Amino acid sequence: YYLPAMGGFTAGVSHTTSVDGGSDSTEFGAQFTTSAAGSTITIGGASGTTENSTQDIDSQNIGVKIVSGPVSVILAQGSYEASDEDREANGAAISYNMGNGMTIGAYTMESEDSLDAGEEYSKSGVEVQYTIASGLTAVITIDDYEYKAGTGGSGSSDSGTNSKFTLKASF
Repeated sequence: YYLPAMGGFTAGVSHTTSVDGGSDSTEFGAQFTTSAAGSTITIGGASGTTENSTQDIDSQNIGVKIVSGPVSVILAQGSYEASDEDREANGAAISYNMGNGMTIGAYTMESEDSLDAGEEYSKSGVEVQYTIASGLTAVITIDDYEYKAGTGGSGSSDSGTNSKFTLKASF
């Protein structure tokens, strides 16, 4: 169910009941958008719980986006708890609309699992978007990542660089 928008505030709630009643889910979220000092500020959050026979699965996310002219800044935090998982993540991003169809941006995020000592993941990158024509956008993304498996994590540690070219078409 979504509440009707009220002065920049929107909210919603969802509930799913499983047939056996063992994995019912409830999620809710809210968002508020306002203007201040010539900027648009949006604050949002969401939370969800799924009942589970061994341990409930819980997640929470919160973020803020500030747009001032051609500059956008986003800060976010999230958490996830489940059987053998207790992850916390933080991220930040900034973009600048240069005009003439080009936007540049940079981002970073870090995540760690407190149940698996030393398990961490981080990623940082840059991106350029260019609108070639109406409905056609080229995107170039380059990022560095590092995964540390930790003492209880599965898999092995890894790090590297990814480069990606995407051509988006919309009709």
